[in-house]
Amino acid sequence: MSTATRPDQTYLVILGAAALQASHNARILAEHGDNQLGRPWNAHPGLRIWNGNLIRIGHHDKDTFVTQANTALPNHMYADMAHHEHAHLTGTQWVYCPPNADGAVPLTITITQTREP
Repeated sequence: MSTATRPDQTYLVILGAAALQASHNARILAEHGDNQLGRPWNAHPGLRIWNGNLIRIGHHDKDTFVTQANTALPNHMYADMAHHEHAHLTGTQWVYCPPNADGAVPLTITITQTREP
């Protein structure tokens, strides 16, 4: 390996570390910042409510999350699937975004349904 490639490798390591730290910071702000992503569901720590659906910040196993959501939801509601998305803060609003967007926070979302009477 030549010494000419070492600065490039160091630069890539620094960029990777900065991206990881930015992602970590975005997750913390999403849960604890002034403009939180959704609202915490106090009865079920770790679960949040956003746009009427249950979410967990981070990418989690979808099947396990559906089971967890169905255990937590009241009897008149259910979740039949979950999917992964990303969101970021634009001004004071959280919106869906591509995974590589600045401040993208990974999410696992269940689509919450109401049972028909």
